[in-house]
Amino acid sequence: MLAGGLHYLNGNGTNAANCELDPPTFEDELRAVSVATPLPDILPRSYDEIKRMRKMRRDAESGRKFVAPRCELPPPYVNDFECDEFEDATISTAVENLSQVAPPEAFVLQGPTVEGKVSKIFNNGMLYKVVADDGCWYFYNDTEKYEMHVRFRFGAKSELQPGERVDIFVRSNKEIEAFLVVYPGETQKLISGEVNGFKCMAKAAPLPEDKRAGVFAASAERIRSELREIAKNLGLSSENELEEGNVFDYCVERGVAYIDCSFPPCDQSIFRPGVDSFKLRSLPWRRPEEYIPRDQLDEVRLFRHKILPSHVTQGDIGNSYFASAVACLAEVPDKVRDLFRHPVSATHGKSERSVGAYWVTLNYNGWWCPVVVDDYLPAYREGPEYLRCAVDLRRLWVPLLEKAYAKVYRSYSNIVSGDPLEPLQDFTGFPITRFDQDWDEAVKGDDELFKRILIYNKKGFITMLYTPPSEPVRAAQESGDAVSSQTLQQDKLKELGLKHHSGYCVIRSRYFDEFDLSLVQIRNPWGGGEEWAGKWSKNDKRWEKYPAVRAGCFSEAGDDKESDNAFWMEWSDALKIFTGGGVCHVKSNWFDYRVRGEFSDGYPTVCLEINVADPVDAYIVLSQEDERGGAAMEYAALLLSVSRHGSKNESVVCTSDVDVEKPGRLLKFNFARDVALRYTFEPEGSPYFVIPRIHDQSISKPYVLGLLLDTYAGNGIKVEFTSIDRSCKVFHNMPSFSVKNMTKDVVTGYQIRNPRQPVECIGAEIVDERLAEFGLVE
Repeated sequence: MLAGGLHYLNGNGTNAANCELDPPTFEDELRAVSVATPLPDILPRSYDEIKRMRKMRRDAESGRKFVAPRCELPPPYVNDFECDEFEDATISTAVENLSQVAPPEAFVLQGPTVEGKVSKIFNNGMLYKVVADDGCWYFYNDTEKYEMHVRFRFGAKSELQPGERVDIFVRSNKEIEAFLVVYPGETQKLISGEVNGFKCMAKAAPLPEDKRAGVFAASAERIRSELREIAKNLGLSSENELEEGNVFDYCVERGVAYIDCSFPPCDQSIFRPGVDSFKLRSLPWRRPEEYIPRDQLDEVRLFRHKILPSHVTQGDIGNSYFASAVACLAEVPDKVRDLFRHPVSATHGKSERSVGAYWVTLNYNGWWCPVVVDDYLPAYREGPEYLRCAVDLRRLWVPLLEKAYAKVYRSYSNIVSGDPLEPLQDFTGFPITRFDQDWDEAVKGDDELFKRILIYNKKGFITMLYTPPSEPVRAAQESGDAVSSQTLQQDKLKELGLKHHSGYCVIRSRYFDEFDLSLVQIRNPWGGGEEWAGKWSKNDKRWEKYPAVRAGCFSEAGDDKESDNAFWMEWSDALKIFTGGGVCHVKSNWFDYRVRGEFSDGYPTVCLEINVADPVDAYIVLSQEDERGGAAMEYAALLLSVSRHGSKNESVVCTSDVDVEKPGRLLKFNFARDVALRYTFEPEGSPYFVIPRIHDQSISKPYVLGLLLDTYAGNGIKVEFTSIDRSCKVFHNMPSFSVKNMTKDVVTGYQIRNPRQPVECIGAEIVDERLAEFGLVE
């Protein structure tokens, strides 16, 4: 019973005592407090919240990492109009091309050493006859690269005294024949006495190698003395101690003409005895001021505004494959300019070009390499002997690009032969696809290759077809409406205006369904001889008969590009004239990244782990060292594979194949310098793994992974470097595998291709600092 207090009862129920007590106090007593509970933020409020939570759990199980959504960002670019990097705004157009300048009336060399009546033996000069006051006949050789074989036949009644080096004999009919060899720059006496009629049989012959060293000795010694002077001023005892960086800084700071000591203007840079297999003759080296008229020196530029395929002229080196690649690259002028941008700034470029130093950025073994060269070129007094812009020698980009390529591969001889597609990849960084197998199928009547060429042209890729080497080829000549295939000899191919073993760019392609007509337009930058006279040639009446075809092939202004040496032909005819081709998958405003790795006993040390928030389109390239690097080098068989995460494991979804645009699923290892594929990364497949493979598991060699994206790395895509344990099933050619407890973060070198100098970094993932200006770098 409660009455104002607590009453305790004894054991029999009676009151043991009547007392009043205070309430007890407990340390764990509950009190009402205000606490922020997390439950409302964790519990799902809707079905969307449930899906989000499930996704978070799946991501945690798959290893997928959070990536911020992709933003629309402008690509980096250089405004050539504002900075006038290549000084095109200051040129004079009074003389459009140097070929329009009349040659000087004076001799090319120093002229004859005797006085008298001078007359030309050849219409273009070269060899001159000088009749002295005493009647003696002298002959002067005004060339550097020829020896003149002077042969005259005199009448039987002539009374002659031969010169010191003249071979003379009497023929059976009593005629007298005199023969003399006149070397470059020499003036030599042929005969004196009474001449009773004569016949000239003089000819020019290439200067033999044993004479070249003596003829070019003065030029070579002058260059060596320049290097010795630089070494002396740098406090060095010999020019052999010079280093490229020190010489470059010295020349730029003091305004001294730059000489590249790492690729010096000497015979060793042309041909390396005991190393190079293709023998090239010795040549003199000259700067532009030694072969360009003095009044035109201020007009020397890299480009002089225009960049055209017709500016590329093949030289005597015979590297038609390289000339073809350069001419095809000229179809995309911005890509040419990108090669020559200065690594630091336009201002630096102008300053350094004033002392003859030019920068060219090439992709070598998959890695971007800025290369500096001087403006010394293998050249006679008429101009460069190798690749050049013959129509205007004031345009230097053609010979300097070839020189930079020769420097990278250590000699001109080492770039004499090659694949016409590979230089395009070296220039642009984008992968190539060859038509080898598809071409054979196309010849048999399959139209799949032409359908792909239609797509390539729409995408702006560089598509090339090439002619066979110097041997009989198949072509088509029109005979009424029928086309007959026949074997044509070399002279017939020349009549079509095409060169052997050369590549030609397909600049347009059209298909007209109503006529089942497939046409290609091909540019021939070296047009000569007859033009294509088959179906759809320049003067073919079919253009009038089918106005819809003409409207589809030419612009409204009627520009048929004849001035640019372009012609149309049916695809079936092209298959008979050309013997193959390929495409460079070049893109504009894409983002180029390179990652170093190494195959260690056949296993890659660096793979790519990629997570995306939005779709990202990419080209992936795996490159090994170029076989030009050594005589004993051979390409290893390579493969690229891309895996995506499935329900539990990783699944290989594509591998590199013949066509970059159509990766396969089979493990086709390819003996090639580069293998590549195109792939679109989707968010639901993250994480992806890009895994380089090599077939021979005993090989250890470096490699480079090229990642070309349609956005910045870090903008909706996260690219990390990882290694995968050798025991992983992917290396045992299993299509499905697990990477649980098999991956490890890797720190390696990587590269970011800027419009100027490639930025080299080291890290565990690609961090593009250019995103900082958009506030997207952590």
